[in-house]
Amino acid sequence: MIRRRTLTPPSLQIPPQLLANRRRSPRRELSERVRLETGDRAVSGWTLNVSVGGLRVVIENSLDPGTELTVWLDGSAPRPGRITWVQDEPDGSIVGVCFLDDGNDGGPGPSRSSS
Repeated sequence: MIRRRTLTPPSLQIPPQLLANRRRSPRRELSERVRLETGDRAVSGWTLNVSVGGLRVVIENSLDPGTELTVWLDGSAPRPGRITWVQDEPDGSIVGVCFLDDGNDGGPGPSRSSS
C-alpha cells in the first residue's frame, strides 16, 4: 500500500490536475546518486528529477516530512534542504526535497543561462 505524508494541510492541498500550474520552475529528469544527511543519519538514494527549488529522490529508508538535511549530489556543492513530502512504497520511499538556499553556489538544479 502506498501512503503519502506531507507538510501541506489537507485544506491547502492542490488537486493533481492543477499541480503543473503550481511549479515555480521547470523540472528535468536526472538519475544520479544522492546522499541526504541529517545530524546523526545519512541516507543514500537516486534522484528522479531536479529543479532550481528542489528534487525528487528514491530512498530505501524513510524520512519524515519537515526533516532538515544536507543534500550531497555528485559533482555539486552540498545544499541545505527540507523534506516536504514522503510517499511510502513497499520497498522504500520517494521524497520531495526543497532547497533552503537560493542555489547561487552552483549546486544541483537545471543549468541557468546568462543570455
